Amino acid sequence: MKHFRHFREVLTLSFSIFLSSFTPSGALRAQNPFVQTWFTSDPAPMVHDGKMYVYTGHDEDGADFFWMQEWRVYSTEDMVNWTDHGSPLALESFSWADDRAWASQCVERDGKFYWYICAHSKLSGGMAIGVAVGDTPVGPFRDAIGKPLFENGSWDHIDPTVFIDDDGQAWLMWGNPQCYYLKLNRDMVSYSGELGRLDMTEEAFGGPMMNKREKGKKYKDSYVEGPWLTKRNGTYQLLYAAGGVPEHISYSTAPHPTGPWKYAGEIMPLSETNSFTNHCGVADYKGHSYFFYHTGKLPRGGGFGRSVAVEEFKYNADGSFPTILPTNEGVKPIQTFNPYRKVEAETMAFSRGLKTEQNDEAGVYVADIHNGDYIKLQNVDFSGNMQKQFAARVASGLRGGQIEVRIDSLKGHLLARLEVPGTGGWEKWQTFTADFAEKAEGTHDLYLVFTGRKGPKLFNFDWWEIRGLQSLVVEDGGTGPHKAIMKEEATLEAHTVFVPQDLSAFGKKKPLPVLVWGNGACTNSPWEHFKFLNEIASYGYIVLATGYIPMEEKPYQGPMSTTQQQIESIDWIIAQNADKNSPYFGKIDVKNICVAGMSCGGLQTLYNCADPRIKTLMICNSGLFKTSNRGQAMGGMPMPDKSKLKEIHSSVIYILGGKTDIAYENGMDDFRQINHVPCCAANFPVGHGGTYRQPHGGEFSTVALAWLNWQLKGDKQAAKMFKGKDCGLSKREGWTIEKNAKFDTLK
Repeated sequence: MKHFRHFREVLTLSFSIFLSSFTPSGALRAQNPFVQTWFTSDPAPMVHDGKMYVYTGHDEDGADFFWMQEWRVYSTEDMVNWTDHGSPLALESFSWADDRAWASQCVERDGKFYWYICAHSKLSGGMAIGVAVGDTPVGPFRDAIGKPLFENGSWDHIDPTVFIDDDGQAWLMWGNPQCYYLKLNRDMVSYSGELGRLDMTEEAFGGPMMNKREKGKKYKDSYVEGPWLTKRNGTYQLLYAAGGVPEHISYSTAPHPTGPWKYAGEIMPLSETNSFTNHCGVADYKGHSYFFYHTGKLPRGGGFGRSVAVEEFKYNADGSFPTILPTNEGVKPIQTFNPYRKVEAETMAFSRGLKTEQNDEAGVYVADIHNGDYIKLQNVDFSGNMQKQFAARVASGLRGGQIEVRIDSLKGHLLARLEVPGTGGWEKWQTFTADFAEKAEGTHDLYLVFTGRKGPKLFNFDWWEIRGLQSLVVEDGGTGPHKAIMKEEATLEAHTVFVPQDLSAFGKKKPLPVLVWGNGACTNSPWEHFKFLNEIASYGYIVLATGYIPMEEKPYQGPMSTTQQQIESIDWIIAQNADKNSPYFGKIDVKNICVAGMSCGGLQTLYNCADPRIKTLMICNSGLFKTSNRGQAMGGMPMPDKSKLKEIHSSVIYILGGKTDIAYENGMDDFRQINHVPCCAANFPVGHGGTYRQPHGGEFSTVALAWLNWQLKGDKQAAKMFKGKDCGLSKREGWTIEKNAKFDTLK
């Protein structure tokens, strides 16, 4: 064998008869292959930040050779529902490359992502190893050095694998039929030393290279291509495509990446995969071990139309590999899928008849939708909510169609049907909604079935969302005796409720006091304060927070909240307490209401301070602006002047973050001007952000709970935190407290 090009050409001819013995698979409904929209090959898994990413090649439709132009990325959090991130890297990304975007692998180091590829070089006329770099696992990526990392005109520089050892040394290996290696420098885009070659011996790989074999001698195995370097229990493991044509997967072990290597046996024997090549990668994820490989099992697939697949396995007790066989079933989900959020349409466990495309506006989206096509998602959890609407962002050049939302099967219960009209263009996106006709409970497989006129393309599909009453148990419900839940209420829009999950303990003899809360920056979601507020609720309070429920700990994007929303909270809870059909009927202590807020939410609280239904106020990291610094206020803030303080008719506590708190000056000035009602100012030197986002709200929740227990529940023990010269707060590390002359009148 003179060079790799000749080997691949012989391989192609030799397997024309072999491939013809397979018939294309039918419409698969199992998990494997786990990408159905495109032919994908050479999977390279990488775990990062709680997600499994898989980097693949892309076989062109209808190819008669390994004609490959780009690389693709997919990710999952549950191992069954995969999101297509499109093609962030292609031959066009490398000025020196002109053909054959073959196998690759990506690895993270020092916050950067290095994607090692092989491609045909127009500089040397051979295959070359290149490297791209990006700031995220999905790019954008760019050629890291503007030239090949390694090339010498040979055709055997293919299929790179990269491994960062425990000591920080990074190794790069590749090759067919010789396995090469380099020691990468810390920068991951240069190397030290000379090009190394593994000893391709019978002992190392079950047989020598083909051109060194003894005629008539039978060998156990042979290395071919597609190396994957890893390490387990201190032993290095090199997995590779083996045996010649067709390929199976074998591996060898060594005490060092350079050897000596010792053949360890087959991992995935020859099987009916409908592909004469194979290429593997392994990764551990959330306590499970996974083996990735490729098949040719998609309709119209084969040796040049491959498809990535995955199997779960368990290592043997000594760290060696068991025998792993390919299955259509694939792997089981390792967690449920949450549908109550915006879901990219290109997230799917299985599909039929679809493609994905991408552009600058929508990113990746689902295209080529025809009547009868579908998307399936596995293990979708509908519990803890009541579905109200199905929303989807779509675009249609002409006639549109429908999206049927079904569970359990293609003809399962119809939950909703969304009518998709023509939008005036295939990339003129509009969002449409449909009400749910039936409700789902528990966990189901979800099917989005596309219907319309038979034959033509119907529409493109960007994202979907199930909108309903959402809820979430935060930090196991809090540390209090009444495990809390964060939830929405149908009759209180744009608010979030924190309340004990079990209301049976509350009634006329033990009603729930009320905390009304306004958020920092007048944000219309308590996403920064939900741990703090949940902790308070777990001690027997109902908390009504301004804004939309934060189902993920991400900054809210949208309009600001208003002062009126706090008043709406008070009106609503009083009405609920009087409504015989409400779960809160007769369970609310409407005479014990605290209105509170942080930063801008504190200004909203002071704006509403005159409401006679308020029993006490809690102003956190806030205070009215003085005339001298009103110009520092953020647009949209309520801006009453200091005369507003005279309207306070209740007790009030200021909880501030010390002198580094940007609200310290305003808050302490308020405190010094309030002399007609009991008032105190407590400071903890943590700055403006407080401790709200710390587990269970940190120190601020401890002090806030003591204040609420005293003022709303009459708890004498809680009063000791604030009353007296040697009060509990003055002894608490880091805290200071000041009180006005009226404060001692509080009982």
